[in-house]
Amino acid sequence: MQVTIFMKKVWVMIMNKKITFQLMLQKYFTDYLVNQRGFSDNTIDNYRITFIQLIMYFKTVLNIESDKIRMEDIGVELINNFLNWLEEARNVSASTRNNRLAGIKSFFKYVSYHYPDYLNQCTLIRSIERKSEEVKTPKYLTIEATKHFFSTFDTQNKKDLRNLCIIMLLYESGARVSELTHIKTYELNLTAPHKLVLHGKGNKARPIPIDSAVISYIKRYIELYNIGENDYLFMNSRKEKLTRKGIEYILKKCFKKAQSMRPSLYPDSISPHSLRHSKGMHLLENGVNQIYIRDYLGHVSISTTEIYAKANPEVMRKHIEEASKGLVEKTDYDQKEKDQLLKWLEGFKGNI
Repeated sequence: MQVTIFMKKVWVMIMNKKITFQLMLQKYFTDYLVNQRGFSDNTIDNYRITFIQLIMYFKTVLNIESDKIRMEDIGVELINNFLNWLEEARNVSASTRNNRLAGIKSFFKYVSYHYPDYLNQCTLIRSIERKSEEVKTPKYLTIEATKHFFSTFDTQNKKDLRNLCIIMLLYESGARVSELTHIKTYELNLTAPHKLVLHGKGNKARPIPIDSAVISYIKRYIELYNIGENDYLFMNSRKEKLTRKGIEYILKKCFKKAQSMRPSLYPDSISPHSLRHSKGMHLLENGVNQIYIRDYLGHVSISTTEIYAKANPEVMRKHIEEASKGLVEKTDYDQKEKDQLLKWLEGFKGNI
């Protein structure tokens, strides 16, 4: 009986103890994002930056230290002020502002599930609307530029071969850079039919067909570098997987070399994502249905894939012509009819 009373008292003490913002944030990152949702390193890093900047806003603008922040302090008005501060004081774009808002909404979604006392507060914050942003035309390489870029590597040079494999596989698979860095060798089928299993957002796996010519280069690279079946496919000198920054550095260096050879062929700069855009554009230019491109690139919505058609007027024209076939009967004029039409037009002009 006494034990039961004691346990009840302990339970009441636990329930009455205030869960702090700091503890919620810690659990959100260490448990929810990694263990429960399996978010990518890139997403987690973006969300981490969001809260670093939010804590900075509390300190520099509101004069509140991080250990003094309370959940009750964080409302719709404060979040809107914080987002405006990012744009005005930190000069971030509307796109970056929306990314920060996405991180905040994700946190308050977690809070609403685990700490229902804050449900109303969370609902209001999650209702904040994104800011409209200018849709930028994606940077991509033409097919001619892509072929030339690949031709600038010396495949007899060990390091050049590795760099070519990285860049070629980024293009061939349409992988996000975070997907490429996580590839293990066993996820790449080196025997026909050649395919690669990528793990995208939400850890969703998607198999991608890989051209045999690309596989032949990767086989040589694996043998030269003695890459094991369970190793990451691309590693640094310390046998650690390459980071996003490492791949960006390699791409930038190799791109500058190719660009210097034929400047008119290339845009001013590219990123790893530009190679993904290039693959999407080239598939579309070759008549591949946008539904298949969406699945190939792992887009959640077809609307994301549609940016390639919008970015290339020639592709749009071909699609419109294809859709119009058979709807309007084509009229062919013989020479006599053309002369009569011209005469009529001249007479019509004279009567104006």
